[in-house]
Amino acid sequence: MTEVNLCIFLCFERLKYWSCCKRRTSDFNTFLSQEGCTKGNHLWRKKDTGKKIVPCRFDWHQTGSQVIISIYAKNSIPEQSYAEGNSTLLNIHIIFEGEKEFDQKICLWGVIDMTKSNMNMTATKIEIALKKAEPMSWARLDLPPVKIMPKEREPENGVAED
Repeated sequence: MTEVNLCIFLCFERLKYWSCCKRRTSDFNTFLSQEGCTKGNHLWRKKDTGKKIVPCRFDWHQTGSQVIISIYAKNSIPEQSYAEGNSTLLNIHIIFEGEKEFDQKICLWGVIDMTKSNMNMTATKIEIALKKAEPMSWARLDLPPVKIMPKEREPENGVAED
C-alpha cells in the first residue's frame, strides 16, 4: 500500500500556507505564486484552459444570519461554475460569456456553515448566500492583509544614538 501525503491549505492568524511547506504569507496572490514543494500532493499551477481571466464586479451585504455575495457576470455557465470552500475560505470560479473566467479566493472575516450555504445563478448575476456560524456582524467580507512592521535596528555597540 502506498502512503499519499495530502497537503491542507491553512489560513491561521491571517497567514496562508500549505501544511507541508510552512512558507507563510499574508497575501493570497503571493501565496498562489509560490513555487510548489515535493513533499505533498497539492496543485500550484492552473492548467491553461484557453479562457481569458477577467475581473467581475462583485459586492456583498449581510443580514443577522447570512452573508450574501453578488457577482455580476452575464451569461454564466452553471455546469462549469462553482463556489467551494470551508468554514473560513471561499473559492469562487465562474465561467461566463463562453470564454471568460472569473476566479476569486476569499479568506473570510467570520466563520460560515458551508452545509447551509447555497449559490443561485441568473442571466446577469450569481448570488452566493453564506450561512454565518454565529449571528454576529462582520466588519468586512475578507480578512485584511497583515502588515509586517520592520524591526528597529539596534545599535552595534548597544548604546542608542540621539
